[in-house]
Amino acid sequence: MKKFIMKYLMANCNEATLLMAKKEEGRLTVLEKIKLSMHTSMCALCRKFEKQTAMIAEECSHIHAEENLPEFARERIKKLLEEQI
Repeated sequence: MKKFIMKYLMANCNEATLLMAKKEEGRLTVLEKIKLSMHTSMCALCRKFEKQTAMIAEECSHIHAEENLPEFARERIKKLLEEQI
């Protein structure tokens, strides 16, 4: 049973970051959600990374891809990320 859990339900940090990217796109399967949840429940660094990427996505959601990021937005994102550290 332990081998099953380690092989199919536990993600390493590399896999967790890929799953976080998929999550931002809204494309996680149930198994992937479980793997990410289990990993982030035990890994503080990945938990922090997940919060930061969600924050960046939220801050950038209103900006069109062809536009440059305004200076005030860059400063706001930088400030929010520094608060997380």
